[in-house]
Amino acid sequence: MKPDLPDLKQLEAFCAVVAVGSLTGAARFLGRSQPAMTRLIQELEASLGFALFHRNGPRIVPTEQGMLFHMDAERLMANVRRMNERVAAIAQDQAPSFEIAAIPALATGLIPYALAQLSPALLPKAVHVQSVSAERVVQSVMERTADLGAASFPVSHPELDVLWVGQSRCVAVLDKADPLVSSPVVRLADLASRRLVTIANRIACAAVWKKPLQK
Repeated sequence: MKPDLPDLKQLEAFCAVVAVGSLTGAARFLGRSQPAMTRLIQELEASLGFALFHRNGPRIVPTEQGMLFHMDAERLMANVRRMNERVAAIAQDQAPSFEIAAIPALATGLIPYALAQLSPALLPKAVHVQSVSAERVVQSVMERTADLGAASFPVSHPELDVLWVGQSRCVAVLDKADPLVSSPVVRLADLASRRLVTIANRIACAAVWKKPLQK
């Protein structure tokens, strides 16, 4: 038998608990009682057929299945919030909210700075900036959960309009006592035997390093 579709209140409660990290905090955030929150989570787990959280006294941690489910649940709730805002904007004859999906470095740096340079008259009442992975930026625009995406590596898709914003130098952060500090250029060959801390996506990393390799 197919599981029943989750109730929106159940999904809202689940996403709140994941975001806040506790039932008490999530209940306070949503203006509900803790027993009501517990009941919503239990009903959601019963309808899904798997546990969403590990419970250890007051501590509550998402299970692996819970984290996988959270990706879809949060996406759906974001769409619901967006729809509610658009309905309110239509009713009040206002511009709808604008959604931006960007990698963390841009979501916390360049995007807020760029928005601050714009005249308030050019912006809708609500602008939402989502901090997501580079892969998720593309998916968000494709799924129309974001109106604009900002990523750090080349994107090519027939259904997307891609604009090149700019570029900056690749830099390496080194200990001040490192012999490479005195080198004007750090080559990839210089890092061959070292342990590196870099971005998680190996394809994106290759794209970032491609240009310096050609010089």
